[in-house]
Amino acid sequence: MNACHQEEDLRGAGASLFAGPEHAAYLRSLAAARLTLERENLKLGWFRDYGKVRGEFAAVLRTGEAVEARVRAAVAGRTASLAQSAEAVRRRLRTLDGLTLSLVERGQARSRLTRATLALTEAEAMIDQAKFDQASARLETASKLAAEAEKAVITHISRYLDPAQVRSWKNAAEETIADSRSRGVTAFVVTKLERRLLVYRAGKLVRTYDVGLGFNGLADKRYAGDNATPEGRYKVIRKIPSSLYYKALLIDYPNDEDRRWFAREKARGGIPRAVGIGGDVEIHGGGQDSLTRGCVSLDNDKMDELYALASVGTPVTIIGTMELENYVIKAIGNN
Repeated sequence: MNACHQEEDLRGAGASLFAGPEHAAYLRSLAAARLTLERENLKLGWFRDYGKVRGEFAAVLRTGEAVEARVRAAVAGRTASLAQSAEAVRRRLRTLDGLTLSLVERGQARSRLTRATLALTEAEAMIDQAKFDQASARLETASKLAAEAEKAVITHISRYLDPAQVRSWKNAAEETIADSRSRGVTAFVVTKLERRLLVYRAGKLVRTYDVGLGFNGLADKRYAGDNATPEGRYKVIRKIPSSLYYKALLIDYPNDEDRRWFAREKARGGIPRAVGIGGDVEIHGGGQDSLTRGCVSLDNDKMDELYALASVGTPVTIIGTMELENYVIKAIGNN
């Protein structure tokens, strides 16, 4: 390689950025060598001696090779560092993506995650192109959006992170199980966060089914049309052998406690005046992903089993979760 090619290669590799002082020294040496060559060329032919010129250019090439090695090391180090940061952001986004899908969160968190993923993809492309400053800026944007998405997730399920609320749910479930044991009857407990329906017979767990909820299933039902699944202690009041969603078990929402709460909330303006309390909440078939509006859904073959286990009067307790250290807390804590 000659000095001209080496100079161009170093400039293209960003030597001034990644090895500034060394590159500046290299350019000074190159300029000195070229000046020596010019002076030698001004001499008459028989007085010229290019030995010194060759020595200086050889030294310049060696210096350039050292600068090139330093640039490669700096680029590799910066690439590795930013790639590591990008992977950390990607892991965080994967966790939050899984949470928002599991929690059926279609609002701010999903919006932030979409923008964060785009920023991360752009950052990774910039890392490959050694555009490190731009990549760092995009990574910062992706990380900020991920933090905003996490905050939105926490807001969305804040009740599930409240130990007092979880203990209240757990107590309700345990009372239902104890009642099942004392009376020797079958009882259902639905845990919304885990999307499970637990069947107890005489206080013993005999079946566990995966279930689906409505679009706003994790929220506690407040009024008709909010697509939320109610929470409380209910019972089956009707078995429907053929419904819009295969077979169904109608529960007694709203019960007396729901009506009292609704009246209080409406009186103090916490609920729009024009809306009603709602009703027709069922446990039905149609699949876990059926488009329920606050009901609990199962795959049809599982609904066949549950329908056979249920009777009019079967207790149905619907809670948020029984787990103080639920998977949402663990996922966010490890994020």
